Amino acid sequence: MACLCNTIDTVPKDFIIEQLQQRFAHHPHITREELLGFYRSFEPDIKDSTFAWRIHSLKAKNLLKPIRRGVYIFSAKPQFHPQVEPKLRAIARKLNKQFPVARHCVWSTRWLSEWMIHQPDRFLLLVEVEAVATESVFYFLKDEKYKNVYLNPDENTLERYINEERESIIVKPLITKAPLEKEEKVATPSLEKILVDIFVDRKLFSVFQGSELVQIFNTLNRMYALNITRMTAYAKRRGKMQELIDFMTKNTHVSAIPSK
Repeated sequence: MACLCNTIDTVPKDFIIEQLQQRFAHHPHITREELLGFYRSFEPDIKDSTFAWRIHSLKAKNLLKPIRRGVYIFSAKPQFHPQVEPKLRAIARKLNKQFPVARHCVWSTRWLSEWMIHQPDRFLLLVEVEAVATESVFYFLKDEKYKNVYLNPDENTLERYINEERESIIVKPLITKAPLEKEEKVATPSLEKILVDIFVDRKLFSVFQGSELVQIFNTLNRMYALNITRMTAYAKRRGKMQELIDFMTKNTHVSAIPSK
């Protein structure tokens, strides 16, 4: 690409995005060095701080998605915004009020249904909270008259009770530094966390295993830009990083290379 003598600030932003799309349309990944080369075609003497801001700006616009350190996907894929149902929202609101300092998140396995081959008829509402507060949250929800509430259920409880109920509330420990998002003041897990959890907790999420698990991974990879560094870092905290990488490499279309 020929050097454009003006600085990039004098070039229309839409033109820059168009040029990025044309330059990297057939690149599965974009490295930091490739991006630097692109911007130097506009600004040969671009400063490191300015270049870092260019990357930050693209990421803020959801046009550049990091998949590992120094490697990105140029994508206009939308962010995932789950539909937090009223029951979950009410639980989150009560937790925020009753346990204001306890880190937590809520989510529903209903969110997985649209990414599956077969539609399940039983669902879990997950309430994940710091380990020291799980028992208190469990009894709080019971006192609030919620039905079918279980505290970190074992395999026997899953088979005898939970798998027979249409909907259950599961209170379980939140892994430290688990990647979370905010959806209208409700803390929810990131897509990366959801994928790792259904991969690791195979008994709890038994309906999502086998071909369904592959389908979910591939569908999410196609619809959204997944942060592989975030995913593998969380899987490492769960002691399953290499197993996750092997699974993605052998069974899915997800790029499974973590950052160095």
